[in-house]
Amino acid sequence: MAGGIFSPLGSCSELEKANCHPLVCLLCHEPYQHPCLLDCYHNFCASCLRGRASDGRLRCPLCGHPSVVRGGTGLPPVDRLLQFLVDSSADGEEDVQCANCDRCCTKAELDTMYFCNTCGQPLCAPCREETHRARMFARHEIVSLSKRTKDIHKKCPLHEEPYIMFSTEKKSMLCINCFRDMQGESRAHCIDIETAYMQGCQRLDQAVMAVKELQTSTREAIVLLKAMIEEVRNSASEEEAAINSLFSRMQEQLSERKKTLLKAVQSQHEEKEKAFKEQLAHLASLLPTLQVHLVTCSAFLSSANKVTLSSLCPQINSEYRAEFARCLEPLLMLSPRRSIVGSAGGIGPG
Repeated sequence: MAGGIFSPLGSCSELEKANCHPLVCLLCHEPYQHPCLLDCYHNFCASCLRGRASDGRLRCPLCGHPSVVRGGTGLPPVDRLLQFLVDSSADGEEDVQCANCDRCCTKAELDTMYFCNTCGQPLCAPCREETHRARMFARHEIVSLSKRTKDIHKKCPLHEEPYIMFSTEKKSMLCINCFRDMQGESRAHCIDIETAYMQGCQRLDQAVMAVKELQTSTREAIVLLKAMIEEVRNSASEEEAAINSLFSRMQEQLSERKKTLLKAVQSQHEEKEKAFKEQLAHLASLLPTLQVHLVTCSAFLSSANKVTLSSLCPQINSEYRAEFARCLEPLLMLSPRRSIVGSAGGIGPG
């Protein structure tokens, strides 16, 4: 049950599934052993909380609220009321053995067992009749075993006198000697045990009603929060479905757009490739003609004399420049014909 081996409770759902017995620790799932009360009013065994404190603060394993711890133990104070309830429950559940004859008594047989407050030992009915009827036990206080826990704190430990008063100032019970030893102004704050008991019961009833109202409000808040969580989950699921649907539609549209663009690019590529191939075929068919003309020109230049060349130059310029311009302009996509003519004119003799 060392505190280091336990991890905080994950969620309220785990708490609902767990055994929520009021006298059972939520960490070790065993009856409380020295229950400690945190600032958030959650209780845990001292051994379950040992080693969890850091820098004088201890975080609640259930809600995470920090609690200030003082002293060298590193533990919050013991819940005396819860310890009393645990002890009372244990006294009623454990088997009791007679101190004289070793006879065991179960919970169903408590009415047949007795307890000697003087000896501090349980007794069965036969032993009470046989042993504690003697004169030497005449002054022993014998009560029913079921009333032992109720009668065990009736006497003042200082004066061994029964309690008869209660101090509202010091919040403690008083015997007759304690009352006599008090100062006069402090006696004004003392009431009898029965009155204190009735007032305590009234305050306890009021506290119980307040706790019940708080419990009802808490349950209503839990139901409301669960409904809100479910609504948020449904809304998130709907949003997720809508986003997935939108994304799917966008993917389909993008895919169709991609196909359309790729088809258009492919069509343009095929058209341009076809046009370039046609131009390339025309230019390739023009090369032999150009080579023939170049050979003819070279042969003419090498064989003609000055008079023949001068007489034929005007005829060459008028026939070949226009022919070259007409053939090259649609193939090379040259715009004005006069630029070609001008360029070709620069070739002739100056």
